Amino acid sequence: MSYIPFARKYRPKTFKELIGQEIPATILKNAFLYQKIHHAYIFAGHKGTGKTTTARIFAKVLNCLNPQEGEPCNACPNCQAIEKGTFVDLIEMDAASNRGIDEIRAVKEGASYLPMQGKYKVYIIDEAHMLTKEAFNALLKTIEEPPPSLIFILCTTEFDKILPTIQSRCQKLVFSRASKENIKTYLRRIATQENIEIDEEALDVLSDLADDSMRDAASLLDQASTYGNNKVTIDIVKSMFGPVDKASIRKFLELLIESDTKEAINMLNTINEKGYNVRLFWEGVYKEIKNILKAFATGEAEEEFYKKMLEKPLEVFLYLEDIINQGFSAMYQKDPILALEITVLKASLIKDFVPISELLKEGLDLPTKSAEKKHQMNL
Repeated sequence: MSYIPFARKYRPKTFKELIGQEIPATILKNAFLYQKIHHAYIFAGHKGTGKTTTARIFAKVLNCLNPQEGEPCNACPNCQAIEKGTFVDLIEMDAASNRGIDEIRAVKEGASYLPMQGKYKVYIIDEAHMLTKEAFNALLKTIEEPPPSLIFILCTTEFDKILPTIQSRCQKLVFSRASKENIKTYLRRIATQENIEIDEEALDVLSDLADDSMRDAASLLDQASTYGNNKVTIDIVKSMFGPVDKASIRKFLELLIESDTKEAINMLNTINEKGYNVRLFWEGVYKEIKNILKAFATGEAEEEFYKKMLEKPLEVFLYLEDIINQGFSAMYQKDPILALEITVLKASLIKDFVPISELLKEGLDLPTKSAEKKHQMNL
């Protein structure tokens, strides 16, 4: 039997298995249970959050021969055919490569026929925002007045690009980004099923790298477990994806704070020379700055690192946040490493920072309001 990647092997098969998407799952389950099935839906949300997977589950429960309390049985011929991709009444279309009016005309023609195997004919249009304006307009009439056994599900990561006339005729379900804790729960489940040894720090880093996407998380674990022969440690993750762990990011931040320009630039060049994703590393640095500023705002710092950072002037981190954010913009306009080296050079000014509170203690003579007013009167 050919190898099945984790992202496909552990794709949810029921609404209950969906992690972190309780609202759309409940709406669709209740729509089936109480026969409030809409003729057209838009599933909108971040990549890899289960939009197409949920559409398939919904198609299964609609055509299941033995549904169980709003869930597909996954055992009947219809459920099995949908799982295998051989169910003739489930038509999936990738709008990224089939975006023109001719493809939509073919959809309209097919939509005019009754279902052959199941109760409903379901069209899932993935990346729906990629359809041309003409294609959307051609689809409009069919979505507005579809046959009773026809259901459209438009999946998109860019809801705003779908024509308002289409939006108004569809029921919109929003899929939330996968939280870090939900991703970790999902990865632990896969690791248990696959007998993968994974340490907590590696799990933490993979969850950060997944970019709020369950699919990406599964793919990353698949890759790391293959490299480590079913053992995933933080060293394995670092050797694959670069110094994206907290320790490396915090070391770089400390170099910036200490104005150790040479070592900071050397660290960036090493990341670049080894072919690691420098943007990913920079994103980790920015997130850590955000965490430090949050610690300043709340006064809460459980980890020793944050306690150490709170001893430094707030102005240092406000300045760092500004120049690191500028580094993001510059990366897309210039050579990324050159842009980040300039950011590091700007950080060297930190050594000359004097907090405002210190200036006030030393008796800096700041103009008062009365003095300003007197000066204006003299003018």
